[in-house]
This record gives sequence, structure tokens and C-alpha cells, in this order.
Amino acid sequence: LRKTVETILSFKTVHVHLDLIAGLPYEDYESFANSFNDVYSMKPQQLQLGFLKVLKGSYMHEMTGTYGISYLSKPPYEVLYTNWLSYEEVVKLKRIEEMVEIYYNSNQFTHTLAVREKEFETPFEMYEDLARFYEERGYFVKTPSRMYRYDVLLEFVMTKVSQEKEQLYKELLIFDIYLRENVKSRPNFASFLANNKENVRTFYEKEVENSKYLSGYEQFDAKQMARMTHLERFTYPVWNIKYEDIIKPLNEERYVLFDYKERNPLNYEAKYTGNITLA
Repeated sequence: LRKTVETILSFKTVHVHLDLIAGLPYEDYESFANSFNDVYSMKPQQLQLGFLKVLKGSYMHEMTGTYGISYLSKPPYEVLYTNWLSYEEVVKLKRIEEMVEIYYNSNQFTHTLAVREKEFETPFEMYEDLARFYEERGYFVKTPSRMYRYDVLLEFVMTKVSQEKEQLYKELLIFDIYLRENVKSRPNFASFLANNKENVRTFYEKEVENSKYLSGYEQFDAKQMARMTHLERFTYPVWNIKYEDIIKPLNEERYVLFDYKERNPLNYEAKYTGNITLA
């Protein structure tokens, strides 16, 4: 399965959606966590955590007594517990499922999560800890809005990492935000990275005169190009892929240019150019 998924992902044109089912016979909480980590490591665009549904007339329905399966008597007929998985563990997995849906399947936190999961032994432990954090702060009762989830994730991160890494994670979150959309209202934690307006204006004026980074904007002036794209200052190389490179601060600030006219069709991320120096 891993080899097949890797082959499909290598095409870079196919949206990969992998499913896991909790509550199957002989699988306990620990073995499900192992399955999660195995599938997560394949990096599908979507990782769906489902729960066993016991339908009347099915083999699983006939074996409920043998497997100790208790399930909802009304749709969706989902498992409540089994001989191997307790009700409390099913509830925990439900909460983890929501975290995976919000933070992984949304594809809105790709770079932040890639760094954050390195702070844990396994990815499952990270989502397990995030679900515990949500429960403690009451976020399951009142789910944060889409943009506020960036603040919540930063809040979660800072409960576990040193203050020295706070700026790194702020920049990762800023990068993830602009990777998806050209927001006009910056989050509160992004205020410390305000751009030099004069340098930005000069950059776009040079692009109008002699395009180096942007193509297809010939009919637009500098102000229009600035509104349609986004230039962001960073002190960490958050555009890098390797974890070891991202966590080392730069000797001098660099900029990333986000081009929203060109997007990845699989995850809708904007095309970006990193490591830009502004004179």
C-alpha cells in the first residue's frame, strides 16, 4: 500500500484520500495509534478517521456478541465500544478525529504542523495532545472560527515549547496563512513582522519595469500587483522543506512572494518564491 501511494503521489496530479476505521475487531487504542502513524507518514491530502458502522444483516452485526460490540441503535449505527476498545477510548478518538479534520485535512497549517510534530514521539501523540488542549480550554463546546484557529494553534504550541521558539512558530503560521489566501487583516501575533512599506513599493515598481518574479501581470501597475499578490518579511527560512533548515534563524531578513494567480490544484496553495532580498 505504501509503495502504491508513493507512486500515485509522485505524479503530483492526483488527490489522495486515505481512510482508517476505528472499532474493528482485535484492534485496541494502541494498535489504532500505530495504524494512524503508518498512514499519516504516507502524507495523503486527506486522512479520514471513520468509525465502524454495524448494519443489520451484515457479518459484523452477526458477530456483535462474539466481538463484544455495542453500537448506536439508530443511524449512523456507529460503534460505542468493543472487547478491545472502551467507550472512553472511542470518545478520545472522536476528539482526535476532529483535530485531524480541522488542522490536517483543511490543508491550512501544513508547514506549522510539519515542524510541530517533530516535538512529539509520533504524529498521533501530537493530535492526542491537541485534542486534550481543546477539551481543557473548552474549544470543543465553542469551536474557534477559521482564522482564530491560527491563534489557538499558537496558544497550543506555546504550552509545550520554549519561548525562544515563539517567533519561529509565529512565522510558520503567517506563512501558512498567506500560502492559502491574501488576507487583508493580519492576525494579532503577526504585528511584529510588519513590512517596510517603502521597500515593498520599490519591489513592485521594479517588477513593472522588468518582471523577475511575476508573470502574467503585464497589464497591471505596481499598486494593482501589490493588491493581487503578497510580499511578506521573514527572519526564519520557513519556505524550506527540511526541518533542520527551518528552525535556524537567518543572518538577515528575507521576503517571500505569494502569487495567487497560480495555485497548486491539489491543495490550493499559492505559488511562492522564497529567499528574496530587498535592497
